[in-house]
Amino acid sequence: MSSRVRIGVIGLGEAGSLIAAGLQAAGADVVGFDPVVPETPPVPLAPDVAAVVTGADIVISINSSTAAKKVAEQVAPLLGAGTVYADLNTGTPALKKALAGLFGDGVFADVAIMKPVPGLAEKVPMGVAGPGARRFVDLLEPLGLNLEYVSDVPGEAAARKLLRSILAKGMAAVLIDTLWAAESMGLQQWAYEEILREFDSSSPETAKRYLTGTAQHVKRRQIEMMDVTEMLNEVGYQSTMVDGVALTYSRILHSKKIPYSK
Repeated sequence: MSSRVRIGVIGLGEAGSLIAAGLQAAGADVVGFDPVVPETPPVPLAPDVAAVVTGADIVISINSSTAAKKVAEQVAPLLGAGTVYADLNTGTPALKKALAGLFGDGVFADVAIMKPVPGLAEKVPMGVAGPGARRFVDLLEPLGLNLEYVSDVPGEAAARKLLRSILAKGMAAVLIDTLWAAESMGLQQWAYEEILREFDSSSPETAKRYLTGTAQHVKRRQIEMMDVTEMLNEVGYQSTMVDGVALTYSRILHSKKIPYSK
């Protein structure tokens, strides 16, 4: 009988395939299942959900938030004693808590993938919460995974991922809005190069400066954003982001404190 950790992976899209293949290369005994069979399966395939669950130490669901509940409901009655069910799908803390309620004590792990999987595969940073978090980490850390135990409360890892999404997706949206605005003024190439220069010179001190500088000069910056709005109105560009920036400065002016600004 193999002493290797046995992992069933349900969902073999891009992320699922990369993680499954990486776990296998790291020494785990991996079997996968996806109703849409990959053209080139990254790991041996099981014929159905029951087969991928049988004998597994860990069952990983990596599909989507819309499929998470359906998959969990299929798997819950099939799990053997001591098996951890790990939901790696992006979802709200409320969804993760609801999924945890489908399983017994010590079974469910809320696993949040904190960076893009391509290029990192199974080494992608993951936060792990829920009643099965400790066992999940204990089983997989020997394989060299980058895991952070968060707590035994399901949803607390998901909350960290979604908070990070405000930052990451918000920055992407600001970049796009800036380039669209610049395009309306014939300045898109300059704006793109300016964005690259800004990111090239960034560091942790840059983030601190944004917080402290805004606290010190919020009125001046609010006026500047009014000038931005006037300029964009003149060229007929409707920004998707500027009103939100102005609302943030308005809240600060009305005594909403800026964290870590001192």
